[in-house]
Amino acid sequence: MLAVDRLKKIEELLIENGSVMINNLSELLDVSEETIRRDLEKLEKENKLKRVRGGAYLPETSDNEVPIRIRENIFLEEKQLIGQKCVELIEEGDCIMLDSSTTALYIAKNLNKSNKKATVITNSVKIVCEFENSKNIKVISLGGTFRKSTSSFIGYIATDSLQKLFADKSFVSCSSISVDFGATDNNESEAMVRNIMLKNSVKKFLVVDHTKFDSPSVNQICKLNDLDMIITDKTIPKKYKEVLVRHEVEIVYCK
Repeated sequence: MLAVDRLKKIEELLIENGSVMINNLSELLDVSEETIRRDLEKLEKENKLKRVRGGAYLPETSDNEVPIRIRENIFLEEKQLIGQKCVELIEEGDCIMLDSSTTALYIAKNLNKSNKKATVITNSVKIVCEFENSKNIKVISLGGTFRKSTSSFIGYIATDSLQKLFADKSFVSCSSISVDFGATDNNESEAMVRNIMLKNSVKKFLVVDHTKFDSPSVNQICKLNDLDMIITDKTIPKKYKEVLVRHEVEIVYCK
């Protein structure tokens, strides 16, 4: 297939699906993954897509979140390790809150395997489905406006429901972290859901991989000193350690 035809096909798949994965394109178009990366780079320069690790997506005018289809397929080992560590912190009979992040989905997957009894409050459709056949997990699902890019419920219906719910522990992620602004998100409504989850929990956990540090987004979820613990996969920058130690926020590494 000629390069011009390959680029046209990639654009067609983007319009059809909203996102593409490098490994799938490589197999479908019978070229190397490196060739696909160059194709995506060319299309990004033409403002036809946005590249991320493992693929690319077509940003919506109102929502720049990387589609969950892509996020589910990157940093899998890191998310699995974080998920395992979080389940160690969940005690029998706990009520926990989980957001719509793919890291939270891995917490749910590991909790399901653990056979611990717990109640899970979530705005994530995928987490609800994870516990569909579980005998040990009671699920409380928030309603609201469905957000396609995260497969989650947001908006005032979701936040109004959360205001009346309380938990032993909350596990939330974020788009980015900043020393000055704390945990931040690129979506205002998602940030509000995460903010209330943290406020309405006794213990507050932020679960993030190492790529989230030093790139603040627009909407604040919480300040760093609002947290009890940050669970991550690699050593964090020194300036974050100093701030977290000063505010007595525990740092846990999953290696």
